[in-house]
Amino acid sequence: MRKGIKKAAELLLRGFVRVVWAIWTLLTWTAYRPRIVYEDETVKKRLESEPCILASNHTSHHDGSFIPQVLFKCPLNVVVTKKWYDKKAFNWMFRNLKYISIDLDSMSSEWIEKAEAALRRGESVLIFPAGKLVTDGTLGELHPGFLMLAKFTDAPVIPLISRGGYRIFRRQELIVGSEIAFDVHMKGRPSVVMREGTEVCKKQMEKMLNRQN
Repeated sequence: MRKGIKKAAELLLRGFVRVVWAIWTLLTWTAYRPRIVYEDETVKKRLESEPCILASNHTSHHDGSFIPQVLFKCPLNVVVTKKWYDKKAFNWMFRNLKYISIDLDSMSSEWIEKAEAALRRGESVLIFPAGKLVTDGTLGELHPGFLMLAKFTDAPVIPLISRGGYRIFRRQELIVGSEIAFDVHMKGRPSVVMREGTEVCKKQMEKMLNRQN
């Protein structure tokens, strides 16, 4: 009996979360008038048909909801820091949507296991390689976790740039780049290979960040 009640409550909560998310998505499109720019049109079809790793800049806490709401045709799992995932105000939502907790203060690989499972299911994963907000107009230092995930799964890495400042009724732009051209399986010391790959990704994202309309 208790199990039945608990299951029913979980289903109700999941349904409620989905309704809230749908309303929030509508408000996002109304408030920020998103403009999506694909530097490579073939990437648009890939995002809708195959699992990818999306690496994005991180200038606002809005990024974690804005990007999956704009790329709604792409089933996205968002990697979010444990500090935010565990907050009571948001945990109920994160647990019932496609969010993956990452503990930046430990060596736990649980997040990468969950991200790998999502990719195996045919879903994509959104990661913010800087691991924190960077609001000075640069990308900040990128960490190579997303490339390790690519190495484990062979999923393509697609860079993203969100810019516009999230000002109400001002257009927010999302630039979707071409696949990062780097062989994560190349021979060499893993730490060196990952560092080189991160630099390749960073340079491509910097060009996107400074892209002229």
